[in-house]
Amino acid sequence: MEYFYLACLLVSIGMLVWLKLFDVRNSIAQYLNLIIVIISSFGYFFLSISRTIGEAIISQIIGYVGGVFLPVFFFFLVLEICHLELSRYLKIVLVLCQCGIYGSVCTIGRNELFYKSVEMHKNNGMVVLERSYGPFHILAIGSMYLYLLLAFAVVIYALIKKKSVDTQNAITMIVLMTLATGVYTLEKILGIEYTVIPLAFDVLMLGALIPIYDSNIFTVYENTNIIDEQLGNVGFLTFDKNKAYKGCNNYMGNIFPELLQYKLEQTIKESSLDLQSLIDKIDNIEEIYRSNSKKEHIYITIESFIHNDRYYDGKIYLLTNSFGKLKGYTIELRDNTEHYKALTLRERYNEELAQEVDKKARQIETIQEKIILGMAQMVESRDLSTGGHIKRTSDVVRIFAKKLVDADLGLSPQFLNLVIRSAPMHDLGKIGVDDAVLRKQGKFTDEEYDKMKKHSEIGYHMVKEILSEVEAPNFVRVAENVAHYHHEKVNGMGYPDGLKGDEIPVEARIMALADVFDALVSKRCYKDAFSYERAYEIIEKDAGTHFDEKLATVFLSCKEELEKYYNESEK
Repeated sequence: MEYFYLACLLVSIGMLVWLKLFDVRNSIAQYLNLIIVIISSFGYFFLSISRTIGEAIISQIIGYVGGVFLPVFFFFLVLEICHLELSRYLKIVLVLCQCGIYGSVCTIGRNELFYKSVEMHKNNGMVVLERSYGPFHILAIGSMYLYLLLAFAVVIYALIKKKSVDTQNAITMIVLMTLATGVYTLEKILGIEYTVIPLAFDVLMLGALIPIYDSNIFTVYENTNIIDEQLGNVGFLTFDKNKAYKGCNNYMGNIFPELLQYKLEQTIKESSLDLQSLIDKIDNIEEIYRSNSKKEHIYITIESFIHNDRYYDGKIYLLTNSFGKLKGYTIELRDNTEHYKALTLRERYNEELAQEVDKKARQIETIQEKIILGMAQMVESRDLSTGGHIKRTSDVVRIFAKKLVDADLGLSPQFLNLVIRSAPMHDLGKIGVDDAVLRKQGKFTDEEYDKMKKHSEIGYHMVKEILSEVEAPNFVRVAENVAHYHHEKVNGMGYPDGLKGDEIPVEARIMALADVFDALVSKRCYKDAFSYERAYEIIEKDAGTHFDEKLATVFLSCKEELEKYYNESEK
């Protein structure tokens, strides 16, 4: 387990480094959350290699940094995503409350505030703590659920009251927080000795990192000077539905100084001809409003409005409430010259923004793939018999996909790219298989094999929980099928559901060929590596029973590329 916790630690450090190098927003809440996760991962790693009860207690105290402080600081991050702010003093009070709980954590082994008792023993060489809990432990757990409920309340409030909140990002944050809390709850209910909380922390922060980074691509934070400059050259004049004056900005006041003499709610009379002609244009938008059934997003354009030898372009907007009822009008005027300057600037900015969005989107996809591969390799590190299997099968799928593009099987390059991205996750469910089975040197008993077969269904649920809120639905579906059904056989003799033929998703049939081929040509603890010729004979023999016959034919056409890849990998 020490390698598992070390891998979790390295992943969290990697996220912090990436955040420092690539993120422009520099959110303090993000940094604090990642630092907390890193400290906590350190604690769990050192706990796994502790030799004495004293070392184990100190490591456990360090590990509890995440359990105590992550709920409150992740709650602050949820507030940030929802564009809500707590007072500085309330934040300090909340943090101090958690400090008080953590103070009780620091007394473990000295009194009964947090743990009434704690003992250490080793199970198969791995450290296990047996504990009975004190009152402050209950308080710590209660605070975790409290912050989850508060986060739910914040997200619901924001989605109802604030139109500027990104719905998907807000929901993603609350789903991640619920998932992490659920993992802890499940551990306690099932009485699992070896915690996977560090992995839950990494998934929590990874899931938060991607939507936050994605939303930062579209932030206007770095362009405030441009926006202020442009809006400063636009005049706004507002009336209620009865054409009573509701105010104007300074720029409109400079265009029509007489507006500054009117009080709010006053009807404008005896104005200059130019101002009156501008106000009269409101009649045109009233006609559109009466004839438009949707009663929303209504405006008319003003072109080449002349006043004091200046040319203005603009619009008159219809203002409605959420029920589509007319509330008033806003007249916008922009100096024609400044308008065209702003148009040129906007076109150039949009082009640069599109390029930056494309660049950052590619960066996000690359980061996702690397972290997913890293998570899969963490799982594989527990399996002593399949070293390098994840990488090799992923590369075999990539080689196979190149041939499938040219085969007349109706598989698009876009779909095959999803299969390639999904391949590293096909054995992710092995994280839920007992170490005694997964790390066994030799063949399984029937009972052990039944336990091992459960990894496909476990993997399906893990992929669904991890990706469903942070990835496109079509990718999630392909990844789920690859993890769930890659051990099915076309004759119906596979597992977990005994699907036959085309009942098995094509992505799972593709994965099955790559998975079995690597198993055949690789050395395992229970067998020597088969020759390429022997592996091809087995696949050809099992085409139509184990494997999809058409796919197997295409796969066997990859012999030259496969042998070249494996020969180079051995060097």
